[in-house]
Amino acid sequence: MKFRKQSYAHPVHHVTVKQKIKLKSGVTNHFIVLYIKPLGSEKPIVFRELINYFETNSNSGSWQRQVARAIGLFYDFCVEKAPVYKNDNNVADTIRGFIQCSLSGDSGLGWTPSSAKTVRRNVGYILDFSRYIGLNGTLPKSPSKIHKEYFFRASQVKNNSFLSHVTDVNKVAARLQATSTDHIFKFSKSTTTTSNKVSQFPEDLIEPLLNEGFKLRNGRENIGAKMITMLLIFGGLRESEPFHLWFNDFNIYPSSGKLEISLHHPSESSCDIPPYKNKSRAEYLLERGLLPRDNENNSNSYYAGWKDLALEKDYTTPIRLIHEDAEILFVKLFKQYMYEREVCMRDYKAKYGYEHPFFFVKTGDVNDLGAPMSINSYLKAFKQACKRLRKLGYYVEEGAKNGIAPHSMRHWFASILEEAGVPPKVLQDMMNHRSILSQEIYKSANKRAIDEALKNVAGVYLLSLKGM
Repeated sequence: MKFRKQSYAHPVHHVTVKQKIKLKSGVTNHFIVLYIKPLGSEKPIVFRELINYFETNSNSGSWQRQVARAIGLFYDFCVEKAPVYKNDNNVADTIRGFIQCSLSGDSGLGWTPSSAKTVRRNVGYILDFSRYIGLNGTLPKSPSKIHKEYFFRASQVKNNSFLSHVTDVNKVAARLQATSTDHIFKFSKSTTTTSNKVSQFPEDLIEPLLNEGFKLRNGRENIGAKMITMLLIFGGLRESEPFHLWFNDFNIYPSSGKLEISLHHPSESSCDIPPYKNKSRAEYLLERGLLPRDNENNSNSYYAGWKDLALEKDYTTPIRLIHEDAEILFVKLFKQYMYEREVCMRDYKAKYGYEHPFFFVKTGDVNDLGAPMSINSYLKAFKQACKRLRKLGYYVEEGAKNGIAPHSMRHWFASILEEAGVPPKVLQDMMNHRSILSQEIYKSANKRAIDEALKNVAGVYLLSLKGM
């Protein structure tokens, strides 16, 4: 007999059944009952608090089943995973771990990847139940000060409301912020999960892609797309992260020519632009009629996802290009691109009355010169680069399974570091992983270890780039 491949998270330490329960009131009714089996216990026990919760919220059996399943899976995660990391008393971190394991799947738990929609729903059930039993004191509360983002969203609610004349924007904004789970985990607008394996980018295509792929018909280069590709390959950035970079996130030291790049949280980090240095990025953007690019209220062309990556206390993390030759070329391209960007921003300011801070801009669209570059614009340039390589005789078949995709570049980044003998902790630090299942998640790799790792990469991978 053939069994269908498992496509859902399988229970490990729990089971749910529908049965008759006699309540304290004497009434007998059908409920979905969650049985859990604590470690060291021979018999499962009834999760009585959940029955009380169902009695208080007498909804359908289907709703009860979904809630019991979410709580049961969360219990499995806590039993199996919480003991292996030190911050198991932090509820928010535990929920983040549950989300990450649910999205990516976990072989230890027997979980296959779940969709973002399913994970959102399960987390909503878990948080609602935790508030019912009084855990809300240990869950992180949204700050009392209402972010301007929520006033913006509240204004949209008011404008689209039939009773807009009696809608209190302040109260709506407060409610939106209070019910948001963004302080725990920020889901990407385009989050999708797949069990298909992602291959690493073919190493033999890196040089031709950068040397030939981004050439244009007029003899010039698509410098912006080329620089984004270098950040993905040699900086290990996720596909969305270059589009959050501001012009002042780059620093080149005049004496040494060394490059310093900082990736900032899209809204919480300081804008660091005089005379507004103390303003957050969200505040700076809102004053110019813009939202942070990870906000789901943005248009698809302006929106860029954001992974809940490891950040320092100032909501930033350094980005390091792992090859000296790549860094030299990037610095040269940076100087050229800054001039190109400045020319485009003049058109943008004349059209909109202000400038925006995003580094990568549209340089070829005469109708929207200087506007923040979209992810789709880059993907289009990347596909054109692949097409150009095919014309030159290279075998380039696009797709993650073939390694010809932006995320595959990050896979190559990780593999070359591992090949160079980079210690796991340094690798985690350079990839900005926030793995709560690591016992050393809050320890930082020291600068000496990182510098040594970068030197080793240049010895492992020989690179010849044109224009250096």
